[in-house]
Amino acid sequence: MAPETPRQTLTEGNDSAPTTKQDQVLLKDELLTAISTKVTELIQPLQTQLNELVKDLRDTSKIAENTAELALTMQDDIKTLRSSEQQHTHRPIALENRWRSLNLKFRGLDEGLEEEIKVQVLLDLSAETLDKRRSLKFIASKLFHANIRFRWSPTSDINVYRNGLLHQASDVTTGKALLNSLGLKLIAEEEHTLLTS
Repeated sequence: MAPETPRQTLTEGNDSAPTTKQDQVLLKDELLTAISTKVTELIQPLQTQLNELVKDLRDTSKIAENTAELALTMQDDIKTLRSSEQQHTHRPIALENRWRSLNLKFRGLDEGLEEEIKVQVLLDLSAETLDKRRSLKFIASKLFHANIRFRWSPTSDINVYRNGLLHQASDVTTGKALLNSLGLKLIAEEEHTLLTS
């Protein structure tokens, strides 16, 4: 839309005639109004689009916040489930070992032999317990040779009581930490043996 042409105060055919100050002020006001109207017409669609973008951004922000809260809640649930899983995994093994502890295995005893023989009496332990003890055998051996008393827990962790504190080893990594905390250093060859066992 073209701006309105300013009205002329002089005769229409005379373009070179001087205009008055009042005509110039009116012309200026009319031009400003026309420019303002045109700018407003051009900006209106942009303002609408900008408002829509702001609304979409707020919605996206709310969705992101809700998703972050849900992720944190799910992480807490996963930690709880892992903890529960560990407890439920160790419990049956401990119960089986307690039940089996009433059983005894005799090695070296053959029926019908009348000569003196050496007999070993062993606890009947689950396969999981035997595997775990086998993996910690080097740690137990190192403690035994250093004359440090230890016990096997029902879940086959190594427990050492020292200065009123309980130190535990449930795998090779915690076993190395246990030895270090008790002042038993591993030489490179022993560390290699520990990692390959």
